Amino acid sequence: MEKIPILEVVVGQEEVQMENDKIKAVKEWKTSTKIKEVEIFLEFANFYQQFIKNFSYTAKSLNKLKDKKEWK
Repeated sequence: MEKIPILEVVVGQEEVQMENDKIKAVKEWKTSTKIKEVEIFLEFANFYQQFIKNFSYTAKSLNKLKDKKEWK
């Protein structure tokens, strides 16, 4: 089965997947210590939400972190 990388994803015969280096980047992302870092991660991950199981559940928790007063 031939796979073609295009627009940050890999397209195969009957599937679309994240590129392996993008999966690695998400898995190795360092813990955020600032609101801006959480926002950057969410922007990156949002593009791949279709590939991330329960993305909206996890993103909801991360979005709540952005509202915490102690970050400011």
